[in-house]
Amino acid sequence: MSFDAELGPINYIVVTFASAPVPNAGLEGIQRLVDQGRIVVLDIEFVAKDVGGEVSRVSASDVGAPEFEGASAQLIDDDDLAVVAESLHSGGIGLVVVYEDLTLLPALAAWEAEGANVVAEGPVSVDDLVGALGASDDD
Repeated sequence: MSFDAELGPINYIVVTFASAPVPNAGLEGIQRLVDQGRIVVLDIEFVAKDVGGEVSRVSASDVGAPEFEGASAQLIDDDDLAVVAESLHSGGIGLVVVYEDLTLLPALAAWEAEGANVVAEGPVSVDDLVGALGASDDD
């Protein structure tokens, strides 16, 4: 197993809203994280479900977030859209953000410069964490 300390963990988040326009506070929070150099946004996709159940990509401007127009890299494929669609109600909007987490890269680079090897990395699911915390309470 190898690890490239030049690339941080890649994550995604899916958020749904009852309808457009989407609230801007969360999007402003993402922009602050980008401005602070803590994340790099790789893709932002907006998805809409119409009254007939049809799901489609929509532009950021269509959902009231014109400042994110052009942020779509279309990394999300049709299978991913289908997963988002399952969470949407008629008239709903889904937001998918794919991002690189940069927060640990300075520490990883320092370790690598000192001869260390990172041998594993990856996400921990919330369910696994809750299960582990619950198991440790039983000890």
